[in-house]
Amino acid sequence: MLTFEKLVEGFRGLGVEEGDTLLVHSSYKSFGEVDGGPQTVIRALESVLRLRTDEHGAPLSMGAEGTLIMPTFNFDFNKGAAWDVRTTPSKMGVLTELVRLDPRAKRVFHPFYSFAILGKHAEALGSLRYKSAYERNSVFGKLRDLDAKIMVIGLSYTNSMTFFHHIEQMEGVDYRFLKQFTGEVTDENGVTYTDTFEMLVRDIDKGVVTEVDPMGALMEEAGVIRSAKIGEADVKLMKANEVYEFTAREMKSDPFLLYYVKKDDIGG
Repeated sequence: MLTFEKLVEGFRGLGVEEGDTLLVHSSYKSFGEVDGGPQTVIRALESVLRLRTDEHGAPLSMGAEGTLIMPTFNFDFNKGAAWDVRTTPSKMGVLTELVRLDPRAKRVFHPFYSFAILGKHAEALGSLRYKSAYERNSVFGKLRDLDAKIMVIGLSYTNSMTFFHHIEQMEGVDYRFLKQFTGEVTDENGVTYTDTFEMLVRDIDKGVVTEVDPMGALMEEAGVIRSAKIGEADVKLMKANEVYEFTAREMKSDPFLLYYVKKDDIGG
């Protein structure tokens, strides 16, 4: 059984440090059995980053306070459903929902690419207002400004690394285009209104299918990504700025590291 102490040891051994800003994509079940359940994983991340505080809000240890960012994505808005920053659940797994429900957490106001954030930069990141999901002023862009790290727990890169789409938007690609989605949103004060948000989507008419595992494998070979086994989970850690620089360079020589084109049944 995976304990709190083993999780802390594993996260530290992989390279997570006190004071880090850390975005975590996760499959909780990939760990196997965890003593105390999913909350133990959150407690371990908080401990390593130094987020735990006493009843008065004072840090429990010396050192720089870190920031934990959890994706709380939900794409029902794109299908016509209303979105409420206060109540719309995350569809990114149990760990992300636990952080969303934490009364200390700040949630980024974006109806499909929201984040729940704890720690030092929670207020600043949680107050961001932007329309285009992957734009420079998005949380994805701020990962670069904060020299943040990205952790992937038990997931493929294709099923986790949304940061690649930020790079695609910033660098410009011809296999995706900006698409707008309009619907009802409700803010933290309970005010509901109609608004429009934007996402860089794949060109399905051209048969474009997202597949970024090849880029992830290339980064592993180059040492950009560190890997470790924690419990039964394969866990990866990388620096956002290094991922950006490597991907921006490699995608120019081989864009098919990030997607492939699905052939039709006729063989065209």
